[in-house]
Amino acid sequence: MVKRIVTRAGEIGTRTKNLSISLQALVTVPVFIGLLLTALTVIYSAFLYRQGFNLQQQLFQQRDALEVEWGQLLLEQSALAAHSRIERTVTQQLDMYVPSPEDIVVVR
Repeated sequence: MVKRIVTRAGEIGTRTKNLSISLQALVTVPVFIGLLLTALTVIYSAFLYRQGFNLQQQLFQQRDALEVEWGQLLLEQSALAAHSRIERTVTQQLDMYVPSPEDIVVVR
């Protein structure tokens, strides 16, 4: 009888160990999956950051190129709108001139 009780106790102990192993596995697997998902999320967020940073740098380069072009256009505009150039173009191409005081007629 005692032997039977001891044997039963051993079986219960074995079942308890198996149960504790399965409980440990039930806890470990979701934690591992969570850890894996967190690591993948960190990798993906770093990838998105790098993509955004590269796009920002490209846009900065484009902005700088446009600023240089804008400066060149302003210089060209000021050169084309200079009074001496306009006066020279008018006299050469349109045969216009500044009238003398005798040629000026005041209309009242």
